[in-house]
Amino acid sequence: MSEAASAMPSTGSTPPPHASATESSPPQASGLIGLDQPAVTRLLGATTQQFEQPPALVWRYKNATCELDLFFYLDLSSNQMRTLHYALKGEGGDTLRRQDCVKSLRVTWSD
Repeated sequence: MSEAASAMPSTGSTPPPHASATESSPPQASGLIGLDQPAVTRLLGATTQQFEQPPALVWRYKNATCELDLFFYLDLSSNQMRTLHYALKGEGGDTLRRQDCVKSLRVTWSD
């Protein structure tokens, strides 16, 4: 199971970003992959909902136009929960819409 969790494909072809890179660059949905929970909180703020979907812990962010679920799995090498998957409701597969959704959540939740 540990190899399966670490071998899960990401939605992008780039390696997982570091928190500092995420904070200084425009938010993109693919940039959420590989972040730990403190980095996500710094980027998007407090979640609107948290629930378990074993083996994942899901954090939901939501505003009037966008809903984002981040799926955290245990990274055995660092012993931290990290995002390995995300789901956007109503995204329609459009990259620009995904980026706009993440940006709107960041603006909504960050002070």
